[in-house]
Amino acid sequence: MKPSHKDAAHSHADHHGTHCDHTHDDAGHAAPTPDNPFWIPFLAIALFTVIEFVGGIWTQSLALLSDAWHMLFDVLALGLAMWAAHRARTGHPASAQTERMVSMINAFTMLLVTIWIVVEAINRLHHPLPVAGGYVSVIALAGLLINLFVAKHMHHQHHHHGGDASLNHRAAFLHVMGDLLGSVTAVLAGVVIYFTGWMTIDPILSILISLLLLVVTLNLIRDIHRGEHPHSH
Repeated sequence: MKPSHKDAAHSHADHHGTHCDHTHDDAGHAAPTPDNPFWIPFLAIALFTVIEFVGGIWTQSLALLSDAWHMLFDVLALGLAMWAAHRARTGHPASAQTERMVSMINAFTMLLVTIWIVVEAINRLHHPLPVAGGYVSVIALAGLLINLFVAKHMHHQHHHHGGDASLNHRAAFLHVMGDLLGSVTAVLAGVVIYFTGWMTIDPILSILISLLLLVVTLNLIRDIHRGEHPHSH
């Protein structure tokens, strides 16, 4: 029996509906928001970066200002990581190259920030500035709580997605951990300055944390290089 035009139309509609459902599911899976592990950290850090910059300039604390620079680069790093993760989810053929490129950009920006902090800290050792220790502690403590939240969220996302320690995730997490250490440094510097008036602690702690971050960043760059040349030893 020959199918009627009506039946054919229903069949075409069903097929089209099924196709649309698959397309909708694929688009939903590829969307850069809730499935993307970086969007919540991106928003949280972006909002606090402005506060910490203003606080760092106002209190004249290098530890707080360096943490603000870290947070600014975190915003850029997480934005790039979010973009790379979105491309990977959409099955873009160049997603692996994109992830490696983003990871390298993140690592090198951290190097630039680290070098700037060390240079500025050395300058402050020779020409110390008065720092409002009490306000530094309060602002840095708020930043520490934000960074703890972001680090915990990214750690959870890392395990939720099967524990795949991608270079993209590691590079973004490196920025967040650098921020976390920067916040701890700023809190300690503020407390010491508030109770003792010893201004030199601000650049000293900034240098120590920057050197630690330098080692971690160089290790990440080495791993990225090995990823590009897997057969080199």
